[in-house]
Amino acid sequence: MALRSLVCRKSLGLGSSSSFKLHFRGLQTFSLPDLPYDYGALEPAISGEIMQLHHQKHHQTYITNYNKAVEQLHHAMEKGDSSAVVKLQSAIKFNGGGHVNHSIFWKNLSPVSERGGESPHGSLGWAIDEHFGSLDALIQKMSTEGAALQGSGWVWFGLDKESKKLVVETTANQDPLVTKGPLVPLLGIDVWEHAYYLQYKNARPDYLKNIWKVMNWKYAGEVYDKEHS
Repeated sequence: MALRSLVCRKSLGLGSSSSFKLHFRGLQTFSLPDLPYDYGALEPAISGEIMQLHHQKHHQTYITNYNKAVEQLHHAMEKGDSSAVVKLQSAIKFNGGGHVNHSIFWKNLSPVSERGGESPHGSLGWAIDEHFGSLDALIQKMSTEGAALQGSGWVWFGLDKESKKLVVETTANQDPLVTKGPLVPLLGIDVWEHAYYLQYKNARPDYLKNIWKVMNWKYAGEVYDKEHS
């Protein structure tokens, strides 16, 4: 299946509140993107059942709740209801982050038949060796930090746009990597239980070990080349 552009269903031309002087121009609602592969294409690393539930249920729920919160925000601002505007910020951040993170996650994965798990080449490969010593060292660092993350969240491999250095970071819940600074996500791994529990139960380290077999380093390299230039 071709990856559908994350084009939104409609743009909500939100006005500004005289109390808060907030401007939500062009704030949009979203629809669920198609996966660029079949649900079972990542087996045995990730089961088709998990992929289908993760995509159709969990990602869709974030989108549904985000769209609902945006609609409510629009109405609250029209009425000048400052309390409702403030209250809705957490729902927009959580569910909007869930959509942003998962949209990246699907592109971070690729079937073995389509070069999934193949080591990075070119400028990204050289940069990894320079910053971490080797690809194995980077993988070990991400897997260790992902396994140690308390509760739910994400472990990220990113590029600091200011220093041009590669970094490994974790974020809680559905916080995007951008909440940690001027960082561009190259790879993100979902360590919420819904990403692995049906297959791996409570063995998160096993999930983190096997997901590298379907990691799309080609995509990460393309993002790196674009953002590093």
